[in-house]
Amino acid sequence: TAYEISACLVGSEMCIRDRKRLLLSVLLVSSLATSQVYQTFSMHFVRVEGDLEAFEKVQTMYMQKVAQNSVEKGDIVFWAFLKRIGMDNIDDEKKKNYLFVQSNKDVTAILSDKNRWWENAPNILSKEEQELVAALEKSYTWTEDSRHIFVDEISIAKGLGSFIQFNFARPKNLNGFISENKSLWKNFFSTNMDKMNMVNWGVGRRIAPLSSEWSTVVTWDMFKSMEDLMKYRVGDGPNPPSSKSKMRSYNPEGFRNQVIFQALKFAVKQ
Repeated sequence: TAYEISACLVGSEMCIRDRKRLLLSVLLVSSLATSQVYQTFSMHFVRVEGDLEAFEKVQTMYMQKVAQNSVEKGDIVFWAFLKRIGMDNIDDEKKKNYLFVQSNKDVTAILSDKNRWWENAPNILSKEEQELVAALEKSYTWTEDSRHIFVDEISIAKGLGSFIQFNFARPKNLNGFISENKSLWKNFFSTNMDKMNMVNWGVGRRIAPLSSEWSTVVTWDMFKSMEDLMKYRVGDGPNPPSSKSKMRSYNPEGFRNQVIFQALKFAVKQ
């Protein structure tokens, strides 16, 4: 289907992707504020099986064009296509292996028909491109997906990196968790992000679906490289203000899951 089309440049095209990511990073630095950058956003996790290279090609080379058109028209604010990273290089068939992140200016926009930008693919892609997409789609299957909607409570965007860690939690005191991130951790990251090669950080509160099954909040840490992310995980870099934190009280169980994705393609206002 048209919705199942959205991917990574490969081979000789890798350097082109890197140049475009650098340009987008510069644009973000100049255009995005350090508060609710991503407004209302969705995280769409998908499980794809078959020829994954073909799937990634469809997403990055063709559907990104459609998403970019929607960004330029103002129908959506931001779109990203990411690939899950497993450190053991073993595919766990129970896990979603790709993620689409999309932001809108508010709840009304995310519920609007204009949010279904992928349906506009026939008007953006040439006949030849549509035929190529149709041929590539035959080599993979979209087997499972789940979509989650969040409100950006606080975020800092200094650019776009290559690897991002999403941290999911269900705090005992959700308001306390969010409040401390705004009053304490925002200042820490604002001051120290450059030292850690971190380019993007934030906190989102879940608004749908809501149940005891799901985390109620997600935070994210985006870096220029996997090495930078791993150093952050082991505690290299500036000392965090842990002595001032009440997180053990607000979120005694810690993060339920911390998953790493590689950013493959973006659509952002140019």
